[in-house]
Amino acid sequence: MMSEMGKKKNVKIFSAVIALVFVLSVAGIAVMQTGNPVNAAPTSNIGVVDTSKIITPDNQDAVDAQKQWQQAGEDMQKQFEEQSASMNDEQKQQLFTKMQNELSQKHEDIFKGVKDKVDNAISSVANTKGLSLVVDKRVVLYGGTDITDQVTKQLSDSKSK
Repeated sequence: MMSEMGKKKNVKIFSAVIALVFVLSVAGIAVMQTGNPVNAAPTSNIGVVDTSKIITPDNQDAVDAQKQWQQAGEDMQKQFEEQSASMNDEQKQQLFTKMQNELSQKHEDIFKGVKDKVDNAISSVANTKGLSLVVDKRVVLYGGTDITDQVTKQLSDSKSK
C-alpha cells in the first residue's frame, strides 16, 4: 500500500514539473516573439518629415516664389481694372472669377518648383536611408524615423552647387 502512495506522489510531482516546463516554454516564446519595442523604432522603414521646418520664411526659393506670386496678383489686379472699366456688374463678376482661376493656376505653377525641390530631397534621403514610406510629421502621433534635418541639409547642399 505504501508503494502505491509513493507512485501517486511521484506522478503528481512529475506532472507538476512537466506543467511548469510547459508554462515557462510558452512564456519564453512569447517574450522572444514580442521583442523589445525600444529597439523596434530605429529599424522602422517609415520616415517622417516636418515640412514647416524645411520651407521656412527665409528659404530663398520660397521667398522668390512668394515675390513672383505677389507680382502676378498685382498684374492681374491692374488687368482686371483695365478690362472691367466698361463692364456691368455681371460681366465684372465673370471676369473676376476667370482671373481668380488663372491666378490660382499661376500660384500652383510658381510653387510647383519649390515643392518639386523638396520632394526630390525627401526622395533622395529616403532612398539613402532605405525608407519605403515618408509622411508629414503633423499626421504622425508616434514612431518613424525623423529625416527633417537630412532633407534640409540636402536642400542646402543642392542650392550651393
